[in-house]
Amino acid sequence: MSSQTADGAMTIHIRYLSSVREKTGRRADDLTLPAGSTLAAVTSWLATTHHLEVPAPPLMATLNGRGWSQYAQGLDTELHDGDEIALFPMLSGG
Repeated sequence: MSSQTADGAMTIHIRYLSSVREKTGRRADDLTLPAGSTLAAVTSWLATTHHLEVPAPPLMATLNGRGWSQYAQGLDTELHDGDEIALFPMLSGG
């Protein structure tokens, strides 16, 4: 469901999974941004609000189910109302 306002602001849903949820103390945030905002705006907000450095090990980030590295524009990828970002720790195995 779209929640874009008349002034063009949009809402991005950010989900925190596993240890990221423990670090932030939250399951999710709804972030309101101006139209035309990019992933860079989200990274700035995350650093200021939750002291999270994204993208960077040991965190993984997805936008609508795709890893940020899969977007050719990188942090310049433009966001849209209703987009969902998920943050979670990198998995390791052996």
